[in-house]
Amino acid sequence: MPRASAISSVPGTVSPPRSARVQATRRTLERQMLSTRPEEPPMTASAAIYLRISEDRTGEEAGVTRQREDCERRAMDRGWDVVAVEQDNDVSAKGRQKRPGFERVLQLIEDGAVQVVIAWHLDRLQRNRRDEVRLYELCEKRKVVVSLVRGPDLEWETPTGRYLADNLGSLARLEIEQKSDRQKRAQAQAAQAGRRVGGRKAFGYTLGGTEVIEEEAAAVYDGYRALLAGEPLAEIARDWNSRGLTTGQRGNSGERKDVPSPFTRSSVRDVLLNPRNAALRSHVTEEDRERAREERRRVYACDHVVGPATWPPIVDEGTWRAAVDLLRDPRRRTAPANARALLTGVARCGTCGDTVHSGGAAMTQPLRIYRCRSMKHVSRAAEPVEAYVSAVVVSRLSRPDAADLLTDESKPDVGKLREKAVALRTRLDGAAQAFAAGAIELSQLTRITEDIKTRLTEVENELADAGRVDVLGPLVSSADVQAAWDRMSTARRRAVVDLLMVVRLHPPGRGTRTFRPESVEIEWVAGA
Repeated sequence: MPRASAISSVPGTVSPPRSARVQATRRTLERQMLSTRPEEPPMTASAAIYLRISEDRTGEEAGVTRQREDCERRAMDRGWDVVAVEQDNDVSAKGRQKRPGFERVLQLIEDGAVQVVIAWHLDRLQRNRRDEVRLYELCEKRKVVVSLVRGPDLEWETPTGRYLADNLGSLARLEIEQKSDRQKRAQAQAAQAGRRVGGRKAFGYTLGGTEVIEEEAAAVYDGYRALLAGEPLAEIARDWNSRGLTTGQRGNSGERKDVPSPFTRSSVRDVLLNPRNAALRSHVTEEDRERAREERRRVYACDHVVGPATWPPIVDEGTWRAAVDLLRDPRRRTAPANARALLTGVARCGTCGDTVHSGGAAMTQPLRIYRCRSMKHVSRAAEPVEAYVSAVVVSRLSRPDAADLLTDESKPDVGKLREKAVALRTRLDGAAQAFAAGAIELSQLTRITEDIKTRLTEVENELADAGRVDVLGPLVSSADVQAAWDRMSTARRRAVVDLLMVVRLHPPGRGTRTFRPESVEIEWVAGA
């Protein structure tokens, strides 16, 4: 079959031109623009330079420094007085975020402050049809010329000039969209191959992303262990900050401007959720981001894992999944982030079953107490209850058979589970390719996808269970369990209590002034 020409044989239809044809058409239009260009703006014209930083990772575009140098040279050659230089970071053409620099250029045009706008190329200046229309209408209204370093001067005084400007704008958008499609395909292929394709530095890894930074990686490893042992995120943040580590980001205003940012609960959470730490590759598409914006929710890379990566892991996949399960599961029972009492959010009211919380220990109420949320059922002095529960824990872990608590014969093989996960993800990709090739129907693809995703979720849950940290190890292996218990942070003690037992507090009874152990019900968890 002969190759289709740019003009389709069907009247009224045009086939999409190839990149080379687009560039040839653009050059033809530019030559026509040059041949019909009216007089240039006067030598004393005021000009604004507009720059846009490209995040293009192919290396095809000029850097912002070269853009500025070329634009300034254009102004010098023409004798124009540069009154403003505006710059924006790259913003998606599909997004509706405003470009502050671009908006300031439009305001300069509206105010009559400039007669010329200089840009390196049309695709640096316009981002989408909305911006193009606003720019062109203002330029036509104020008789402002757009001078392109890599292109002609655009003017709107004649029908020919307006026609050529519109066509050049359309071709620029087409080139932008074609380049975007190529980049999306390249990024998807890199993700499937487990390769990194740029982006900002991840904590724990070098800028290139292929090697770990030992000091940072050690902190990340310790952070996972601490989290799974019961430590709050705020405590992990304090630990990392005490080591002199920072997020890698810098403040952008006030006293913190350009100062390395310390870790917070939120930034620690982001680090621990990152699948990169387990050498897993994620891929978030523009469609995923658009859907999240519509649903007003945040996009998490941990929800878009596509397979193993080529860089070394800091922790195994089981540990990472256990942390994700802990941080993301809204159903899990949690205590307040600043809980400092042993049984807050851990023990339960023996009457209503709700968790108890600590209060008091102030000038108006010097005795610290535990009570349930209803404030009606239980109100117990905290110290004797905590002392009793602590004594029971120490007694249990001091017994000769305490080491049996560390043995888990049913613990799955992490290596085999990971192989299963990789195989299931590969089958998902295969099903999508089969549908694209027309080998299966949509209904078949839906059934296959649902079945594989169900099985993949089961495997990922097993990996999470396999990665949970044994919080009893430091106690059971100690020669002096009581001393080891006393050295533990409250957060880790809480994790031990929560692992071993269910504690229920009952009312002590009217007139009771002495502590009665039977008023604290302890139900051992299976295996303890």
